[in-house]
Amino acid sequence: METVEAAADRGDVSPAGATLASELIARAAAIGAGKPRSAATAHLPAELRAALRACEVRARRLSDGWGQGAALDFLGDAIVAVALEHRFEPGEARAAVTAAADELGLPPHAAAFAVFRRALASKEFAQLPPAGAAELALVLLGELAPAAAGSLWILDAAGSTTCLVSHGKAPRSRRLREVAKAALDGVTAGSPQVHVRVVERWDRPYAALVARGRVAESEHLEEYLEEAANALAPLLERASLFDRRVQREHDLVAAGERRLLRLGFDLHDGPLQEIVALAEEIRTASTQISAVVPDDFRHRVHGRFNDVHARLGALDESLRQIAHSIRSTTAVARPVADAVEAELVALESATGIEGELEAEGDLADLSDSQKIVLFRVVQEALSNVRKHSGAGKVSIVLRSRRTFVYLTVTDDGCGFEPRRLDTDRLGLAGISERVRLLGGAVEIETTPGAGTTVRATLPQWKPSTPAAATIYAATA
Repeated sequence: METVEAAADRGDVSPAGATLASELIARAAAIGAGKPRSAATAHLPAELRAALRACEVRARRLSDGWGQGAALDFLGDAIVAVALEHRFEPGEARAAVTAAADELGLPPHAAAFAVFRRALASKEFAQLPPAGAAELALVLLGELAPAAAGSLWILDAAGSTTCLVSHGKAPRSRRLREVAKAALDGVTAGSPQVHVRVVERWDRPYAALVARGRVAESEHLEEYLEEAANALAPLLERASLFDRRVQREHDLVAAGERRLLRLGFDLHDGPLQEIVALAEEIRTASTQISAVVPDDFRHRVHGRFNDVHARLGALDESLRQIAHSIRSTTAVARPVADAVEAELVALESATGIEGELEAEGDLADLSDSQKIVLFRVVQEALSNVRKHSGAGKVSIVLRSRRTFVYLTVTDDGCGFEPRRLDTDRLGLAGISERVRLLGGAVEIETTPGAGTTVRATLPQWKPSTPAAATIYAATA
């Protein structure tokens, strides 16, 4: 039986992949034999080491009298953890499971199927957004099952066959599309190489899972597809419920943004124009009064009127900044990290408070609702820093993970009593409600004299269908 090292030498698995695969094999073999594993090797990233350690701890609870099963459970959990945190090289997981099966004295096909089933049953898989879970299921099909390509298809609102996710070589080919469409119409049109399994919802076809087998290796592909379809059925049902909720949330956020947009127009057309008119009237009054006062007092009168002009200018600038900041297009017309960076630059320019931004992960796929809500959290947190904190520095961390988006705003200011949140921080209460509408949560940590941290977490979510209208569209 081929080893991981041999696969690496042939080029099917990269040297780095062989290192990771060897770690998985060693841990699985130790669990199967009931022996302790030596300390984790330093070549793995810290987050990945921690994830593998958690998988190993869970598996060892089952290892007494069931060593082989516990080892396979470990591999299933570990492969999901690696796929989420690291992503496998092509063939890496298959090589690891094959070599581990040899160490455990198990048939490789049976071991791969058991690991596949465990991966689909893992907690991490169940907690993924439905689209992410479907994508991972197809990755696992390509890694552990004899599948060269796989794709998941649904009928959209217009009745067209639409691919939700895909993986492998030519996963959206005409042949796979035709097989999926026929399956959704109630006709099985597979072949020895192309297999299909219908994902049912209320005993009716809801999606079609199609896979093309590897040449001369597709004998057991049907069993893998059945397991994947059974795992995806409740997730797709959850996706349908989420889509309806997302539309309602979109409507609520859009209504709030339209009100803010109208407020911006009202500020521009009302108070700002009144300030301009008032400034002109004061300028006229200054000229008229200066003409009749004695020369000894003229300089003092000019000074007082200039002070009033300066106050009006500052008020005008503040109102214009407010009118600009409440426009949703500020948050969605450019990358969200750039919008947040601009807020930090504006804060530092106005107050001298030093700003620092750390952005990590792919933020491009956030929905407009998510971008706007995160932007509003940053705006409100920075507003409180400017008005109340007396801080010298504020740090913002924005991270996108496969399952969630994470934002923290931390300052080194004076902090405040947490019990004052309900009465003195209406803005923070407002952004908490906005985040909650998108399925997330806001935490505020503060202590007098020790600064404040505002933390917002949003679930990653991509609706199956786009929102009905642009959130920041102006309405009459």
